[in-house]
Amino acid sequence: MPYEKATVEVNGQKMAYVEHGTGDPIVFLHGNATSSYMWRNIMPHMEGRGRLIAIDNIGQGDSARLPNSGPDSYTLAEHQTYIDGTLDALGVTDNVTFMMHDWGGPLGMSWAHRHADKIKALAYSEVLVCNHESYDDYPNAVGDMLKLLRTPEGERLVLEENFFVEKVFTAGVIREIDDETMTEVLRPYNEAGESRRATLSWPRQIPIEGDPADVAELMDTLSVWMQTNDVPKLFINVEPGQIVFERDLEVLRSWSHHKEVVVRGRHHPQEDSPDDIGKALVAWYDAL
Repeated sequence: MPYEKATVEVNGQKMAYVEHGTGDPIVFLHGNATSSYMWRNIMPHMEGRGRLIAIDNIGQGDSARLPNSGPDSYTLAEHQTYIDGTLDALGVTDNVTFMMHDWGGPLGMSWAHRHADKIKALAYSEVLVCNHESYDDYPNAVGDMLKLLRTPEGERLVLEENFFVEKVFTAGVIREIDDETMTEVLRPYNEAGESRRATLSWPRQIPIEGDPADVAELMDTLSVWMQTNDVPKLFINVEPGQIVFERDLEVLRSWSHHKEVVVRGRHHPQEDSPDDIGKALVAWYDAL
């Protein structure tokens, strides 16, 4: 990572982040099995354009693990309180741009929805955007995997065998992952058990068949807002991609004031096409 980590305290827990530059805040939010490290080759493209900030979600990267965590920990709502608190602590208050990936999408869009007059622009790639009525909506056995992760066997696979990091993350990258990258991706989750809890809670938060109900409701609210607001948007589509399916594309393309670009990758295009993403961000941001 080309930037040094710092921390702030939120709700009594350490939240890690990197920061570089001055000006309007440009905040990079990650999702499951990753950290601010995923933005290491993209943030440099945006240098000189604002105050670059990338946050490690609670329970991920170098942020704290929640004490006494268990199956009810690391919900989307709980993650949101820590992202909100970190942004407050860092004085992120106006002309905010978010670059979002995976669960970083709902986290950033929720903040934007609640602070609509503070938003400058929104960019996103491979984000979760809608409810799915059935596990059968997911192709290529993805639905079967998501169903498995909500069982005791899924809990064992993730907490004991590090399934989400060692198998799901790696399947989301086209290139052969080098040792340096894989070592850093694995580092926060080397200890079996509750230190990996966040990587299990995230897939259990995906709203399928209306469950979890609060997440399903939030997704609907955010999608309606994204269709009707006048915030400039950049949709970085990924081919072949991995979690944006036909229904998701319909939702994404229904959002107002959006530009779409395409880059090569699966679920983690930051590992396969960082320069293409960086250049697309620069061209879009400079034209705002």
